[in-house]
Amino acid sequence: MTAVPTDPPPLVLADEPLPCGTTVDDLLARVTEGRPPSAHQRRCPHCRAGLAELSVLWAPVQDLAAEDVRAPAAVLEAVMDRVRELSRHPWHAVVPGTTGQTRIAARVVGAVARLAAQSVPQVTLALGRARRDAVEPAVGVAGTRVVVDIDIAVDYGAVIGEVARQVRAQITDDLGRHTGLTVAEVNVHVVDVLVTGARTDRPAR
Repeated sequence: MTAVPTDPPPLVLADEPLPCGTTVDDLLARVTEGRPPSAHQRRCPHCRAGLAELSVLWAPVQDLAAEDVRAPAAVLEAVMDRVRELSRHPWHAVVPGTTGQTRIAARVVGAVARLAAQSVPQVTLALGRARRDAVEPAVGVAGTRVVVDIDIAVDYGAVIGEVARQVRAQITDDLGRHTGLTVAEVNVHVVDVLVTGARTDRPAR
């Protein structure tokens, strides 16, 4: 069945670009046109979170097009209202509620992710991927979607693949429980192995 094309969305005219400098308009164009992300967007947690959120927001329009039904103007406008909201909060996740919305800073999301990773047995240290002295993980937030890139060091003798699996699960569970956000990706990079006697002190919780 041939999909009926939808009207192109209006420009968002974002108040701010994402922290990496990419505009919401560029991400939205890729989602609506079905184009793959650029090399930067594949690496960047901010872009990956934005693409994940925009793909969910645009899905109702794509579903209607697949049924040979042109998306009503009200549906398009509702979707674009959500997209414009993303552009107004590039450094925050936004959780809607019945009496208002909650904005959660990306650094808070990063702190929860770090503490979640460090709560996993045999994880010695959890750091951000942006630079080796980064305290918090690299986090991308867009609407209710989160992407986390985190470096960890593990105890010598740990089953590395299993520890990484537990870290992903713990971060996903803790972020969902404490923030109400949906985790789109958790990428765990094991960068060191330390013997127990040389264990690095963890930051105070």
